[in-house]
Amino acid sequence: MSSGPVAESWCYTQIKVVKFSYMWTINNFSFCREEMGEVIKSSTFSSGANDKLKWCLRVNPKGLDEESKDYLSLYLLLVSCPKAEVRAKFKFSILNAKGEETKAM
Repeated sequence: MSSGPVAESWCYTQIKVVKFSYMWTINNFSFCREEMGEVIKSSTFSSGANDKLKWCLRVNPKGLDEESKDYLSLYLLLVSCPKAEVRAKFKFSILNAKGEETKAM
């Protein structure tokens, strides 16, 4: 018995991953007088030269509410995006005045 040719098919899909870093410096942060719930926002930035995704950082130096008043709250905000859904994996690092990474709780 002879068997005919076996049809084989396959597909390869590559997801575009964009890696970048953004450094936001807040001069004299230790003198910050914002009250609980008050916000400091970074300028808007993108994750690439031609990227249409726009982001900004937001910090609440004295926390967002009574429960977090003794903590700094830091957020990554998606400002504008032409897509319905975006997935982002990110890491925040807070540097001291010497440029050393501080240990977060």
